[in-house]
Amino acid sequence: MLHISCNAQTNDQKAITYALEKLEEVKENKFINAEKAYVIDAQENKVSYNKFKGKWLLIDFWSTGCGPCIKEFPALAEFYRKNRDTINVIAVSVDNKFKRYRASAKKYKIEVPHYFGGYTYSNPIFNLNIKQFKKEDGALNFRTTTPQYVLISPDGEIINKDFPKPSSKEFQAKLKQVFNAYR
Repeated sequence: MLHISCNAQTNDQKAITYALEKLEEVKENKFINAEKAYVIDAQENKVSYNKFKGKWLLIDFWSTGCGPCIKEFPALAEFYRKNRDTINVIAVSVDNKFKRYRASAKKYKIEVPHYFGGYTYSNPIFNLNIKQFKKEDGALNFRTTTPQYVLISPDGEIINKDFPKPSSKEFQAKLKQVFNAYR
């Protein structure tokens, strides 16, 4: 399911150029920019990526209107409960309004640490979820795709931006494969 939440179809060339530069940074960098990356907690506090560094990190990008995202929350919570000592698991909302994120997190009783993505191109964590595509008329557009799972190593290396969903058969096998490769 695609959730279109960021549309760069605009005459504002400065905004389009800025968005493209940030997307190029994400494509080129294999490591997350720890100094600039953050999420926002339910109390509206900015939480630095450095809080998660040093352990594996699985990011679940989700949105309020995404049925498959909501359906996946129980499997994500079960994985988190079993593995919280070895891997950080966070659910990051890509909704464009903080109040919508907070209400949805409460409504769906998300059982893993959950955050708002900040909804800004200057945030490297939010940019992990932005995809660029061309419309039929050639205009550039940007979108977030949910659900999306991103795996980041303890030292900040972006291992996989399209990790399998926790309820899938591939999830545990892929995780084992990645962990074995990094030993």
